[in-house]
Amino acid sequence: MDLKTTGNQQDRESNGQFSPGQSGNPAGRSVGSKNKLSKIREEYLLPILPEAIEKLYAAVKDGDRWAIELVVSYSMSKPKPVDPDELEEFEQRLLELEEMAARKN
Repeated sequence: MDLKTTGNQQDRESNGQFSPGQSGNPAGRSVGSKNKLSKIREEYLLPILPEAIEKLYAAVKDGDRWAIELVVSYSMSKPKPVDPDELEEFEQRLLELEEMAARKN
């Protein structure tokens, strides 16, 4: 590994990146410290989360559309676009299967 020294005496690789274990900001945030969002989440969200989940569950059971849509939107992946040619093939195959099933009955 070819190292070179910059003006601020930091060891860097020849491509300019800091060497493993080195930092461009040695006085920066310490390892393991939490950012603002993590602190807010722990302070405000976590204490009310169990109650919020219970209310969401009750709203879904009551048939509230907003709650159902919320749960479904976070539970299922978004549908992929369908190629029209593939759709035609699928519909044709579905018709064939329906005809076969009708003949069996």
